[in-house]
Amino acid sequence: MHRDTHRRSAKNQVFACSIVLVVLGSTNVAHAQTAGDVLDKMPAEQQASYVAGVIEGLAYARFLRDKPDETGMQCIYDWYYGSGAEKWGEIEQWFRRHADKPVGPLVHVLTERECGT
Repeated sequence: MHRDTHRRSAKNQVFACSIVLVVLGSTNVAHAQTAGDVLDKMPAEQQASYVAGVIEGLAYARFLRDKPDETGMQCIYDWYYGSGAEKWGEIEQWFRRHADKPVGPLVHVLTERECGT
């Protein structure tokens, strides 16, 4: 039984490494690190998807910290998804002002303003 468990673990590790290599090598999206990269190197659809991924991470981290209370997580979702084009204008302006900074911390600052820490 131990041998079978070890083989499955090794196969899972190889599979996970393969996925990481494919994702990192497939597009520039995986390499976007700064707000300027997102705005200048991605089409609008990819920009929105990239930022939505950051929102998902921030909202889930907030849920893990506050659980079982979902108020903070829901606030982050409402902040991003509730205002549409107006919210994107705010995000784009913030990104332009801090083009050399990473996207995650920039979005975190914006969500903290609305949803607290």
